[in-house]
Amino acid sequence: MDDRRTQVKHIILILIGSLILSFGIYNLNYQNNITEGGVLGVLLLLKNLFDIEPPVANLIIDISLLIIACKFFGKQFLIHSIIATLSFSTFYEIFESIGPLIPVLPSKFVVTILSGLFVGIGVGIIIRNGAAAGGDDALAMVISKITSVTIGNVYLIGDVVVLILSLTYLSVYDIFWSLIAVTISGRIIDFIYNFNNNKLSKA
Repeated sequence: MDDRRTQVKHIILILIGSLILSFGIYNLNYQNNITEGGVLGVLLLLKNLFDIEPPVANLIIDISLLIIACKFFGKQFLIHSIIATLSFSTFYEIFESIGPLIPVLPSKFVVTILSGLFVGIGVGIIIRNGAAAGGDDALAMVISKITSVTIGNVYLIGDVVVLILSLTYLSVYDIFWSLIAVTISGRIIDFIYNFNNNKLSKA
């Protein structure tokens, strides 16, 4: 019974994390031309260049990477991560159908800070509860596990590559603010992950 309650608690928190993440990505990042690194950045890149809906691309990319990660972290990690992926896609579609809930803010600095906080907290909650918020998180965990590269450095390399590619639809000015946003979110995610670095082994 205790194990079941623990699992329910994890799933509820994963859903909350996905809600926070999808809200931030749609209402702050997408509406203000602030991109993300990793898979989230790829989703925004595909949306802006080819009008491929993020929920569709998210499912294809994330599930592929999560299946690979399952071999390293186990079945429960995969189940929780699929819940996170599906809930993110669902919540994003809901926010997209509702329309922007936050008006375009005049201060790019404020938008950047808020973006970093929403993404960092959302992803952090998901990781803290034994799941990956997306394929990039799962990939970063796998790379860190099989190499000497830290998760923070894996995130940084992926973010820089995606942000450089994002210059195809964003200006240098927008990329500058995006780098600040991913730095903030990355530090928040890294802090939560390190604080709970035994979470996966205990789950």
